[in-house]
Amino acid sequence: MSATRVAAALACALALAGCQREAAAPAPKTPAPAAAATPAPATTIAADDTPRQPALAPVGDYVLPGAFAPDLGVEQLRQLFGADNVAIDERLPGAEGEEFRGVRLFDGDPTRRARVYFQDSETLRGLSIVVVDEPGSRWRLDNGLKMGQTLAELARLNGKPLRFYGLDWDYGGVVSDWNGGALAPKDGDPVRRDARLGLAEDAPTQAKVPAGDGEFSSDDKRYPEQGRLLRVGELSVSFPGEDDL
Repeated sequence: MSATRVAAALACALALAGCQREAAAPAPKTPAPAAAATPAPATTIAADDTPRQPALAPVGDYVLPGAFAPDLGVEQLRQLFGADNVAIDERLPGAEGEEFRGVRLFDGDPTRRARVYFQDSETLRGLSIVVVDEPGSRWRLDNGLKMGQTLAELARLNGKPLRFYGLDWDYGGVVSDWNGGALAPKDGDPVRRDARLGLAEDAPTQAKVPAGDGEFSSDDKRYPEQGRLLRVGELSVSFPGEDDL
């Protein structure tokens, strides 16, 4: 399994813990001393005149990554989504039974609910991953992926077969390789966009679909019904880590 595929699996399926690092305010610069021959008049800057970071405009469209960025903190999330819609949660779910401190957005509204993980879960600094997994979610990826789309639809959007992990384990259903198609990561874009497949709600109990920790292709002839039986059950975006902030 390639490193790229493992990264894709980890980013989406773990709902991985991140832990936030808010960007520290830059230290004020000290003006260079004026040349002795042409002294400049001293200027005093009052404390109240110090430039402040402008408030963020509220979000009106539910697109990922959209307004999310690795340097956003809890206060910025409140500006974007409203203070009443940003709740700190001490037990966000992770892989293999792990739990992490993070943020829930719109917890009372399944159509807008999202989980936010940070690089530093104690201080909630360094926004790392945003995950949505509600069937009727309004959130979508900016590349056209939406909740509920079938595997067949993903293959059509991609323009090529795609690969994914079999169901029924921690990384089950995670799309691991877009095979250079239209949905593949773009060169130079540090933000990952990931999708995870699950069984459609109306799928039969004994549906013949890929399972286990192997990789499978959307055009695998052994699973003729997988194109309609597998649907997007989770979307996520993940941001650069500490070294890139």
